[in-house]
Amino acid sequence: MSSATKVGFYTNAALKSLKSSNDSLIYRPGDYEITVYRLVYKTTLEDGIQVTASGIVCVPKQLSVTAKAYPLLSFQHGTAFTSGDALANSNLAVAAFSYPLLYATYGYIVACPDYIGYGEARRQLPHRYEHRQTLAQATVDMLLATQEFMANEGIKSTPQTFLTGYSEGGYASLAAQKLIEEKYADKINLAGSSCGAGPYAMSAFFDYVTHKPTVGGVANQIYAWQTLSYNSIYNVNKPISYYFKSPYAEQIGVSLDNARRITVSFDKICTDEFRADVQNNSSVFGKALADNDLLSWSTQTPTRLIHSQQDEIIPYLTTQQVYNALTKNGSKKLNLVSFKTGYHIPIDVIALRRSLEWFQSLRE
Repeated sequence: MSSATKVGFYTNAALKSLKSSNDSLIYRPGDYEITVYRLVYKTTLEDGIQVTASGIVCVPKQLSVTAKAYPLLSFQHGTAFTSGDALANSNLAVAAFSYPLLYATYGYIVACPDYIGYGEARRQLPHRYEHRQTLAQATVDMLLATQEFMANEGIKSTPQTFLTGYSEGGYASLAAQKLIEEKYADKINLAGSSCGAGPYAMSAFFDYVTHKPTVGGVANQIYAWQTLSYNSIYNVNKPISYYFKSPYAEQIGVSLDNARRITVSFDKICTDEFRADVQNNSSVFGKALADNDLLSWSTQTPTRLIHSQQDEIIPYLTTQQVYNALTKNGSKKLNLVSFKTGYHIPIDVIALRRSLEWFQSLRE
């Protein structure tokens, strides 16, 4: 069972007072008003243990229309470096421009899972960064909790459900899509999925960042975070010094935030043992990477993969490889939207706009 609490109500006047954070996003609140709820629900970890999770739901209503049904859209957020960056800790009592709010003002009921490690779950566990199973399950369980909430509140929706996200959110979306198609197709009717710049081909992704030049800085924090997350989740239980050379291991040991201050390429801070483990499919870490690959399946859901070939954080090869693999496996409704130039940020904004435009064309 899930529970819901109303945490915000935005009048049409309040929505019209907001400005888009980027000129390429067309923000048209029209005659909408939005009610925001926080949902608390149960989700399941990889070992079967249930934990309490949370998320928000934005419910639109048009002043000129009585009880109109809208499709459901699940928005998976990108990397949140602190709990304060997550949607869970936004001041939802005050209207502020956000991507979920943008979707809601185009007539979508928008569900946004916090993920494990944020919101209600932050008291129980750290975030399992870029972990396929928990990202997918938290997303699916949030959708099911949202369906239950809407039924209890008499909120009408169309049969269609859409998935979207960028970066970690893109990876979470594709992982959730795979899980839905395999186990929840009778409960969730996927009408379209748009996934941006996620590390879907995880083994190839880590092979690249541990053996090729990367940009340092925030990329080092992301890669180190994922390394240590897998170290814990998969009980590799190696010390930080196993993965990173001195003095970087000591710096990261004090605080993961210190990895952001390391400007050399990630491959230069990794030990030879770790680099070899990444390329060894039979090593514990190699198996962990393989467990998070999203290559061995096919989808019949209309799906877009969006990525820039110039992405300096998540290399383009991850999207190219998953596109090739899923196409080879028989995915008939998969397409790749590729940009020749553009860094990880601000391509996220373009990906959001393209996703919204495409979903609008798929609506019944």
